[in-house]
Amino acid sequence: MLKKSTVVVIAALFFHAGFAQEGKPDFKQIEKEVGDKNSPFFYTALMKRYSNNDTLLTNDEYRHLYYGYSFQDSYSAYGKPSVNEDLKKAIKNKETDKIIELEKKALHEFPFNLRNLYRLVNILEDKGDTVQALLYNKKLVGVAKAIMSTGDGATDSTAMYVISVEHEYDLIFLLGYEFDGSQALVQVKDGPTDKMKLKKKGDNLEYMYFNVTTLFKSMSKMFEKK
Repeated sequence: MLKKSTVVVIAALFFHAGFAQEGKPDFKQIEKEVGDKNSPFFYTALMKRYSNNDTLLTNDEYRHLYYGYSFQDSYSAYGKPSVNEDLKKAIKNKETDKIIELEKKALHEFPFNLRNLYRLVNILEDKGDTVQALLYNKKLVGVAKAIMSTGDGATDSTAMYVISVEHEYDLIFLLGYEFDGSQALVQVKDGPTDKMKLKKKGDNLEYMYFNVTTLFKSMSKMFEKK
């Protein structure tokens, strides 16, 4: 079970204060830019900065990192970190240093996993390593903001775009909501979209929508290879 921290408040503020959306991601343009060595968004260079905990990455750069990842050979829409079982044991046994080590290994495999970033921020905070906690919190907020900048998630036409199903559940949590256990895949103009039912809250938001076009394209490629 994840626990709440100050990052939830930060993310929720972006959402409820009408955080400025930059619009739906232009995947064709992103694919072109991340593959161009002369582009400021060349993926290898961007990922190196991200891996080195560069705190100066802009929202536009985070958008290219997150959505550009879907064009990398290492991208797996439904993959899980190989250390998941070891992580569960370490968390159960409250082995702080082991948890930190394994969370970092998980992020090496899946660099934009919100859940692993969130847990790492919390465990570093608990350990008193404020400097590292702030660096990973910056990453967590950067990835969340990149996704949130694609839509407010309140309707199927303003869905947030994700490259992993797990990110849907994690964003619902980070934004201060609870998933009600019911979801439906709806076909809309912008592509397949997950309609996620939320538990009732003061703002009366009943559903949150996530565009999953990237996941379906990834699945199609997998079947083509077979």
